[in-house]
Amino acid sequence: MELGWLEDFVSLASTGNFSRSAEDRNISQSAFSRRIRALEHWVGADLIDRSSFPTTLTPAGRAFHQTALDVVRVLHRERATLRGMIRRDAHTITICATHTLAIHFAPAWLDALQRQGGIGEVRVKMIAADLHDCGQALMEGACDLVLAHSAKSVASVFGPTRFESITVGTDTIVPVSAPGEEGQPRFALTRATDDGFPLLAYAGNSYLGGLVGTSLEGWNLSRRARPLYESSLVEALKGMALAGHGVAWLPRLAITPELATGRLVGCADHNDYTLDIDIRVHRRTATERSIVEQVWRALTVLPRYDANSA
Repeated sequence: MELGWLEDFVSLASTGNFSRSAEDRNISQSAFSRRIRALEHWVGADLIDRSSFPTTLTPAGRAFHQTALDVVRVLHRERATLRGMIRRDAHTITICATHTLAIHFAPAWLDALQRQGGIGEVRVKMIAADLHDCGQALMEGACDLVLAHSAKSVASVFGPTRFESITVGTDTIVPVSAPGEEGQPRFALTRATDDGFPLLAYAGNSYLGGLVGTSLEGWNLSRRARPLYESSLVEALKGMALAGHGVAWLPRLAITPELATGRLVGCADHNDYTLDIDIRVHRRTATERSIVEQVWRALTVLPRYDANSA
């Protein structure tokens, strides 16, 4: 059980409206509904009467409501107390990044930021997490910045009224496979054939899973794909692709060495079935500590990274 589920439930009990509570909680309505369902599964009872509008609580929901309120209040109070006991280092900035960017992008990016940004040495605490947890950490003040991929075709979890963002780089999601004996892709994707292919897929509830899954439908490739393996981690899909198990859509920045050495090869004609994607940094709109403001100003003048020219 997660604290966020209780906070979702408390919000829904207050608004009686799934879409409004989802907006307040800064997540999509579908994700919000899944979290309420997960809480009900954990409790072992229906908490929400979905047959009426506005949404109301079931008898079990009304009984659980006060408990949820008490738990949320106590935990937030204790967290505030503990944070007040810890003096925050004025020269340390906490960044929450998706796993791929924490591994393949952040080191060189932070080096460029300190060398070219004119801010001198900055101590960084890096936290790797999935996009939802990154967004939650930023909203709750557990980090100063979030580094994540962002595509125009997928709604952002960072609402413009509460957060602002800067594009710091561009990347491309490309379909790749291990090479065959003559260096050609073991699994080729061409418009000229209707052959099926083994798919190394992202988990459907991940950001890249939503992006690639929607694109496969648009390209009419879903009917050809034979899902063989699923993970929310780029590195897991990359490992399976290197072992020759199928086709994976991977960020170019995560596979640059493998493409250069031929251990992975593009398996589509020209630029077919590729996806352009931004690398963005997000922050809260409210004025932050001096070190955060300095880093943000430096980011506005830092040259953008381009994975296609790396």
